[in-house]
Amino acid sequence: MVLGLSCSDYTWPKLSHKSVLKVVSELGFKAVDIGIFNTQTHVTVQDVLADPVLVANRTLDLVRQEGLAVADVFLTSDSTLEKLSPTSTLDGDWEKLQEIFSAVVRFTKIVGANGITLLPGVVEPGVNHEEALILSAERLSVLASLASKEGLATSVEPHVGSLIEDPTSTLKLLELCPALTITLDPSHFGFLGFAIEDMLPLISRTRHVQIRPAGPGVMQTRVCDNQLNLELLISRLVKNGYSGWIASEFVWMEKWGCDRVDNTTESYFLREYLQKLLLNN
Repeated sequence: MVLGLSCSDYTWPKLSHKSVLKVVSELGFKAVDIGIFNTQTHVTVQDVLADPVLVANRTLDLVRQEGLAVADVFLTSDSTLEKLSPTSTLDGDWEKLQEIFSAVVRFTKIVGANGITLLPGVVEPGVNHEEALILSAERLSVLASLASKEGLATSVEPHVGSLIEDPTSTLKLLELCPALTITLDPSHFGFLGFAIEDMLPLISRTRHVQIRPAGPGVMQTRVCDNQLNLELLISRLVKNGYSGWIASEFVWMEKWGCDRVDNTTESYFLREYLQKLLLNN
């Protein structure tokens, strides 16, 4: 049985962190996913680099005040997909990513999450897909080793625009990097037309799950307009003994029309729906 339902703290970027955590708690979630997206989130890369222990303890205090646990820490080192990524060929980027990741490992250990999610990288101009997969796997192996020394897991989120946009490429990366797990967000695969059935082979290597209603060409929508077979996904997760958190992950941004949903109300509806599915399994 899964541990429970969490909610991303980056769902409400215009609220204070304290207010966000209160909303997460009042909506009935038991845990929170902490985003560290360069400067776009309540916890920033710069803050964690400067003093990971101080920032972690401050964050943990806010989380505990609302009776929550930390389900996951999601790192996006730069505002672009190319820079400070596992596939970046820019001078100094790989060394800087290791520095950032090491600080995030310290942060994650203190706040109590069992692992870190990051993005897998892209296929850069002039590089073929196979070469990009090999480079990503090599560097993610190094990062996974850094996290493993602190008892933490490392996962990547397959996403639109990355080198693992489809389940087959995702499985290939996992094959190349045995220490790696994934954070499964079916909305990205669904956006490109893949069905939940296509994603099921990934469950055995899934550490964390992020969910928002979506469908072909639709990255985020209302629960009542969802086109993904979440009933099948939840039943297979339970059947396969998944023991992680399932996160509600509405975002607010103009890209993909993700600014057209009432994140508060829909987060509540999604929690109710997911809770019902869990109780039925």
